Amino acid sequence: LHSLRAGGKRETPVSDPRPFPGEGPLDLPGRPVPVATPGHTDGHTAFHLPHAGVLITGDALVTGHPTSRVRGPQLLPRMFDAHRERARESLSVLAELAADTLLPGHGPAHSGPARAAAQEAYEKA
Repeated sequence: LHSLRAGGKRETPVSDPRPFPGEGPLDLPGRPVPVATPGHTDGHTAFHLPHAGVLITGDALVTGHPTSRVRGPQLLPRMFDAHRERARESLSVLAELAADTLLPGHGPAHSGPARAAAQEAYEKA
C-alpha cells in the first residue's frame, strides 16, 4: 500500500530516449557493457563488468523486496513488471554472463554464479 501511495505504479515516460552509442562496453569508468533485459520495463538494461565478474542486475533480478517474503535471487513481485514473461526470459540472458557478484536494484548483493542465481529466480517466478 505504501508503494502505491508513493506512486509506485505511476507511469513516468522518458521524454527523449536514445539508444546506446554502439555495441560493447560504454566509454565510462569500469567499461560497463549494457545488457538488454526487458520485462520489468520495456527498455530495462542490466550492466555487466566482465573484467571484475560483476553484474548490475537492477530490477531484472533482485534478492529481496519489502513487498515480498521471498529471500534470495528472484523476480520482483508480478505487479511491478510491465511484461512478466519477458522478465522471466531475461533471466536466461543474465544466466549466460560470467559474473559471481550480483548487484540488484533491491535486496543485498549476491555472491555466486549468475547462472545459479538466474535459475533460482526462474524457479521462484
